[in-house]
Amino acid sequence: MAAAKQNPVRDQILALIPDEATRVKVHDEKGHERWRDITEGHDAVLASDQIIVLSGKPVTMKGTPGRRKKTPTPKAPPPVNQTVAALQAAKAAFFESDPLLLQIDSGLESEDLLHLVMRGFAQEAASLNFERVEAERNGKETSQLSIRRINALKALGETWIKRKEQLAGRTIDLESPAFVTLFGFMLETFREAMLQGNVPRDQAEIVFARLSDRMDDDTWEQEARNKMRGA
Repeated sequence: MAAAKQNPVRDQILALIPDEATRVKVHDEKGHERWRDITEGHDAVLASDQIIVLSGKPVTMKGTPGRRKKTPTPKAPPPVNQTVAALQAAKAAFFESDPLLLQIDSGLESEDLLHLVMRGFAQEAASLNFERVEAERNGKETSQLSIRRINALKALGETWIKRKEQLAGRTIDLESPAFVTLFGFMLETFREAMLQGNVPRDQAEIVFARLSDRMDDDTWEQEARNKMRGA
């Protein structure tokens, strides 16, 4: 350490380290960057270390390295009275039985989720329509209710389009290599089952010939697509 004390430039750099710094970055004797813990003093900086300086100041760290601890979420204040407490309990129970929330908790991949979203938009639009009719009946302004209902209907329409796209995506690509391979395997399995069931080979071949003729028909592929769509 005596060598370090006799280096006036090094001493000047060490003097620039803030009092609140806990670590200083250096290049060790092998040229690797390291953080030296100086919480117990500057003696942790070795004589062979070269302190890294940026803009005339040593590079330092305040606090301990690692991820910053997350600030705990503050607890909600207690209800001001029993009426509010009962309302909070009723709201929590309502959430626990809400179909949309239950579906989200059970799985986001289900197609039922989009259906529930559409139903929610439709309910809100119907509720707004009821409020608008009541407002008109009582001679009140209805423009804001109409705008809100239009937005709900617009959201419902956009979701319906997504639903149609979702349903259209349920069909199988009959020309995809994966389906062709799978269908061929299914036919071979069917042929094997017929032969193992003591169906004469010539009769089995007749069945497959008729099947091939049926599938070569121009209408068969379209009928298959319609079946997949539920038509």
